[in-house]
Amino acid sequence: MKFKYMPLIATVLLGFGCAPPVEEPTAETPTVDLEAERSALMAIDKRWSESAGNTDEFLSYFTDDAYFMPYEAPLVRGESIRTTWEHLVSTPGFAIEWAATSADVAESGELGYTIGTFELTTEQDGALMVTVGKYVTVWSKQADGSWKVQVDSFNTNEPSIAAEES
Repeated sequence: MKFKYMPLIATVLLGFGCAPPVEEPTAETPTVDLEAERSALMAIDKRWSESAGNTDEFLSYFTDDAYFMPYEAPLVRGESIRTTWEHLVSTPGFAIEWAATSADVAESGELGYTIGTFELTTEQDGALMVTVGKYVTVWSKQADGSWKVQVDSFNTNEPSIAAEES
């Protein structure tokens, strides 16, 4: 009777003994300096914001298959981002400023995101209108070590207000 469960116990112990070892970081699996990558994302987001007036430079920050989700507009992807951006920047009175307030990076170092605020000015019915909002941008690490926009989405905090009221 004492040995009735011995084969079961032996099987369980043997199973645990054959389990793969916990993977330890090696020279082949480099660790990611997350703080440095967060800083890099904050810096690239700033450079990207400075490119808003140059469509080609602005678009160079996107991956070829990126998603762009502006407020009050349909989702666009890839080459269609150019048309949407060109339409936006051709709006009379167009001006945009944005700034990241935080960034984070996945443990793998392959994906990261920035979160921030923006202020968009456009002319509507002859008056300059200001729209204030927030955004999130998902960045993907490229094979060359650079970061590119994979997804960009922004929305407003409230309806646009006349520029002199802001």
